[in-house]
Amino acid sequence: MIEGSASHAWILIDDGEPARFGSGLLVSVSRDVRSLDVLVDGSPSAAGIVARRARYLTGVCVWQVHGRVVERASPAAVVPDHDAPRPETVALLESHGLQAVYEHGVLRGEILGLEVARTVGDRLEVGVGRHDRSARIEMRPYEDVDSALEEAAAAVRGLRRSYAPPHPANTLARSRWLRSVVCSNPQMIGLVTASPVAPPLPWFDLSEVTSSPAIGTDTLGKKVVVVFSVGVDPDLVPTAADCYAHYSAPGAALWLVLPEGDDLPVVRTAASALSIESDIRLVPRRWEDFTAPGP
Repeated sequence: MIEGSASHAWILIDDGEPARFGSGLLVSVSRDVRSLDVLVDGSPSAAGIVARRARYLTGVCVWQVHGRVVERASPAAVVPDHDAPRPETVALLESHGLQAVYEHGVLRGEILGLEVARTVGDRLEVGVGRHDRSARIEMRPYEDVDSALEEAAAAVRGLRRSYAPPHPANTLARSRWLRSVVCSNPQMIGLVTASPVAPPLPWFDLSEVTSSPAIGTDTLGKKVVVVFSVGVDPDLVPTAADCYAHYSAPGAALWLVLPEGDDLPVVRTAASALSIESDIRLVPRRWEDFTAPGP
């Protein structure tokens, strides 16, 4: 919910979802709001996350609501992930031409950013998304994992193409697809190197529209926090600010990378509220035609 005048507005987040901040920010900037108060009711952890995301945005103040008491929210601390995946599982995924991506305790085997397998506890499950994994376990309980990986990987490789008919294999996790392509072709956006990193918050399901971060180095050797987005992600700018909080170094820059046409005016206006060095970099509309290394 958003209320206010042309120069000042209030946002109420009452369901504990930090992503609501992004939608409210877009509405605010579209109305030329210059001062924004965000009230987060009933969830101290959500208030801390929103405050951390707002730290690099000008004109935004975040408040924690406790019943009738309202107090300034403190940014949540950045907690580094010191855990690591099992080397033998990484080697198994890579032997089938999958990229091993470790995020928040979950190891995924991906093809062009699309999950083909993931660790669930101590076991590796094969399938594109939880429904496919569950169906495969139900129908093929004794399937050899190498055969399952080979079959699933081949199916995804044939469908995750720009010229393939619309299919979940080429319509899901598109920001991760773009990240995979650019990390293999960093010169597309003026980088020398680029590597994927975990998003600040866990990513639960393939159907979620989320932004995907990476760490890169530009031609001058400067560190760049890169955040990829495809389509319309209302939470892009706050997520990018959160990625910067997690991965920045002194003098680092923040780049938002989108396909041509996805850089809507409201997105550019929201990005202009960032108080750190930032830029929007565009890739061609047919960025899917660029390829990443495969087997």
